[in-house]
Amino acid sequence: MTHQPTLRVLKILELLTNTSEKNTLSSIAKKLDIPPGTLSPILQTLQAKNYIKCDKNKIYTLDYKILEISRCVSMKNSALELIKKHMKNIRNLTGQTCQMGILKEGDVFYLEKINPDHHIQIKSFVGASYPAYATSLGKALLEMKSYKELQSIYPHPFEKITPNTIANIEELYKELTLIKKEKIALESGEMNPEIECMAIGIEHNDKIIAAISISYHIFYSDEKFKKKNKKILLDEKFKIEQELNLYFPELENIYQ
Repeated sequence: MTHQPTLRVLKILELLTNTSEKNTLSSIAKKLDIPPGTLSPILQTLQAKNYIKCDKNKIYTLDYKILEISRCVSMKNSALELIKKHMKNIRNLTGQTCQMGILKEGDVFYLEKINPDHHIQIKSFVGASYPAYATSLGKALLEMKSYKELQSIYPHPFEKITPNTIANIEELYKELTLIKKEKIALESGEMNPEIECMAIGIEHNDKIIAAISISYHIFYSDEKFKKKNKKILLDEKFKIEQELNLYFPELENIYQ
């Protein structure tokens, strides 16, 4: 069901965005079929919050808050495209499925997935969420969390998804300590007994804003394979973080 008061606000903003005409209270009321008495307090509120402004001739136009939102959306989209470019490079260099996720409460939310060219592909889905403690992406995202923060994120016992899944916060925190040193998170059969993943956290403005992983069948995993792909991931991590700092210094997050 459409919420009419909210719809009126959206229609006002859309009208002021998409027209170059001079819009007064009466003209807006006429175009949108909103009674002037109903429209006036909406315009006053939008003006007070700096979403619109009214000049001395009583003409309404968009104000800086809308421009801030527009710029923020554009910046996030551009930052995502930058990261996706490097994900494609990771996929091409490793020949493996490359995925990106962000942390939402205690789960990984999968934002992007780039499949390899070969026929063997990992069954996972953009838009899915999985416990962060059971995935390499999640561990990379949790890297900077303190023990106390982990206790707050996970007030209940861990679900044992496979026999290899981390059992508790103590084990998780111990693994995160190692990830802080090596900057690589590993997951081996913890979500799927046949799948191994390694991931990097993307750091920006002293926060981890996203993580990128490669996923592959455990059959392929040996020291030579892991050494080669760890280097690829770390090289791309450095490039991504350098470019984000250069082009998007004010970026706070990727998705929220």
